[in-house]
Amino acid sequence: MSYRLVMTVLTCWIVVLTSAFSVQKHENTSDLTVDRMETVVHVANRAFPSVVDIYPEIGTDLTQVTWAHGVDTRKKLERALRGSVMMIEADVSLGKWKGDPLSPNRPIMAHPPVTASDLTLEIFLDIALDESQYKGIKLDFKSNDVLERALQIIKSRENRIRVPLWLNADIIQGPVGATTEPLNADMFLSLTKSYFPTAVVSVGWTTRVGKDGSYTFDHVRKMRDVLIGAQITAPVTFPVRAALATTLESRENILWLLNQIPGSTITIWNSFGDEVDVPALLDFIDAIGKEFVYIDVQRGLRCQISRYRAFRSASSWLLNTLAIARTGKFSAGAGFLALVTYVTCMTSFLPWNADSYTSQ
Repeated sequence: MSYRLVMTVLTCWIVVLTSAFSVQKHENTSDLTVDRMETVVHVANRAFPSVVDIYPEIGTDLTQVTWAHGVDTRKKLERALRGSVMMIEADVSLGKWKGDPLSPNRPIMAHPPVTASDLTLEIFLDIALDESQYKGIKLDFKSNDVLERALQIIKSRENRIRVPLWLNADIIQGPVGATTEPLNADMFLSLTKSYFPTAVVSVGWTTRVGKDGSYTFDHVRKMRDVLIGAQITAPVTFPVRAALATTLESRENILWLLNQIPGSTITIWNSFGDEVDVPALLDFIDAIGKEFVYIDVQRGLRCQISRYRAFRSASSWLLNTLAIARTGKFSAGAGFLALVTYVTCMTSFLPWNADSYTSQ
């Protein structure tokens, strides 16, 4: 067996063991300790707690916040509430409740083109806001028509909300000639500010993935202008599509936007099937800073990010310890590490293991 092959195998074993330990450690996290419950009671005296209030162990590293995405059915909701995730993301549309399909359209939990669900917004909130559960809630509004009706329903349960509340919509047309119609920006910002002035405002761009796609200065300037025009004082986060965030143009423009809106953050997301340059994505995260970046991505990409980091650390340790770099016999470049992490995460991309992600 060649020297290079031996070192490659050793490095792979280190990253797999490191990743396994990391996953096991996270999965053993309890849903809510007594200390956390006391924290929740304390922060409930103000409008809405932050994720850090509920989960202080993450410190300033927002990339450690974990997500359940597209929680639009009762089964997915119950599974998310039983698990160790910190935030639950769900889509709000107008449509039919399967429990009464002849009734008029109402706010339901569904992502277009789906038009029926076994969860109305009322049922979703009543289950998710049970006092024994402490998971943050992010609601993604999919149309102008559903917005105010949904906000009224949420408002009727405001005194029960003792968890982080995020209100999300795509309000600006975005990269690669996106054809999806964004929500009316002025209406969304005005209504969310009126109903919930302290909830996190999560505002993004409609997107498509294409060759050389980026967030341009025009995209971020328009976002800055509508937020300043609406005089938003609530915390703001910008959903950024992973496949479009890795270019130098995107990095510079997103950094500019964050500097324009003090205290704002980004939330990295992806659709299943997106091709993402993982090394470049991690460089993007490092440039922004982990204290300003949430990562809400599907399981396969999440695995790649975690293992690439571990692999990069392990390979650096081997190179420094064994001085292989000077011999030229082994070089763990970004492309090589990305390939190995993809191979070790392959099962996460299988259809029956993949999260039910769709374009936002």
